[in-house]
Parts: sequence; structure tokens; C-alpha cells
Amino acid sequence: MKTTDRSKRRVRWTAIGGTALMGVGAAVAIGANPFPHSDRPKDADVVALEKREKALATEATRVNALNAERWASYRVQLASRNKEIAAVRAANAQALASASTASYGGYSSGGSSGGSSGGYASAPAATYVPAAPVASSGSS
Repeated sequence: MKTTDRSKRRVRWTAIGGTALMGVGAAVAIGANPFPHSDRPKDADVVALEKREKALATEATRVNALNAERWASYRVQLASRNKEIAAVRAANAQALASASTASYGGYSSGGSSGGSSGGYASAPAATYVPAAPVASSGSS
């Protein structure tokens, strides 16, 4: 009997399907755990590790609660400090505004009080100091 490409492909696909089916069956059998090991007594090291894990979990819970409490306190203090800083900045801005109106003849820095410079305070007059003359050597 002569084999064709079609029969070879059929054999290959059958082998692949059978292998996949066996793999799925093995995974189901292993996942079902047909032989549980609960009858054996636990090792002393495993018991000690489980006890330590439980103690660490309890400690972590306490530490997390303490950290949450500290962060809440910090946020309250930070809000209070930000209010204080805002109050100081407002007072400084007001003092600066009153000082600028007093030193520039009553013109405010942003108002429409009718100054010749478009409502802005004029800067104090600058003085010119000439530099010392450069000595010439006479030769060029």
C-alpha cells in the first residue's frame, strides 16, 4: 500500500492530539492530589516557621497601625504649618506693598491712581559715576 501526504498528516495530527490529551490528563491527575500528606506529623522546623510567621504578621499589623497614626498626626501638623506659612507670606506681601507706596510718593504698584508711568511706581533716580581715564602710551 502506498502512503500519501494526506495519511502522513493524519498520523501526525493524531499523535499530537493524543500527546496533548495525555498531558491534560496528567495535569488533572497531579492537580487532584490523590495522595494527600496530611497524615504525616509536621516537622519541628516547619512548626517553628509557621509560629514565627504568625508572630511577624501580628507585629506587622501593629506597626502598620502605628504608622497610619503617625502619618495622620503628620498631616495635621503639616496643614497647620502651611496655614502659618501662608499667613506670614500674606503679612510680608502687605508690608511690602505698604512700604513701596510709602517710598515712591504714594503710587501703588498695581492700582489706577493716575501716575505718569501707567500706574506703576517709578524707580529712584540713578546716578552716573564716570570711570577713570585710560592713560595713553603715545605709541600706536
